[in-house]
Amino acid sequence: MCELYLSTPLLDQVAGFMPVLKRALEQCQPAALLLRLAPMGDEKAQEQLAVIQSFVQEKQIALLLENKPELACQTGCDGVHLSLEYVARSVQDVRRLLGEDRQLGVAAGLSRDKAMCAGEDGADYVSFESPRDYKRDYKKDPKQEEEHTNQVVSLVQWWSEMMELPVVACAHTPHQRAVLAKSGADFFMPDEQWWEALYR
Repeated sequence: MCELYLSTPLLDQVAGFMPVLKRALEQCQPAALLLRLAPMGDEKAQEQLAVIQSFVQEKQIALLLENKPELACQTGCDGVHLSLEYVARSVQDVRRLLGEDRQLGVAAGLSRDKAMCAGEDGADYVSFESPRDYKRDYKKDPKQEEEHTNQVVSLVQWWSEMMELPVVACAHTPHQRAVLAKSGADFFMPDEQWWEALYR
């Protein structure tokens, strides 16, 4: 069964997002929530994390932090997700830092090789997704959206058939959400557009 894995928008002030999150959790029970923080110092990041952490974890939802393994260890987060842009440490180094009790997820984009290397280096799951910047142009070029969607579906299906490591399917558009939720992934992650209907 494919479980929901939510990812927040890139947040600078978490407090303003909390009403949206609370409305979302009245409608669904995700297995995990990925907190994405805008670039900021460690002290501010810890302050922003504190706004959301107890609320999420008390609901038995795993809280993962994007690209901040040190802070995740210091604050008791359930794990870390490394985006495609993360280059500060190797996957192996992050695995050693987190130990065995915290989850480590690694974004692989559209690369089988990156996903397999992440698995060999200690990831607990991998995620496949189209490039984030392509979604700006998909309405102008429906064929591009279909091509990217088919690539992600093909990768997720191949991975779920060949590998035991869990796989996350990430969607950037409404069409992708409809297709990828049925792709055979262990987890399904809609991007920040998913939250737009809850901002009111």
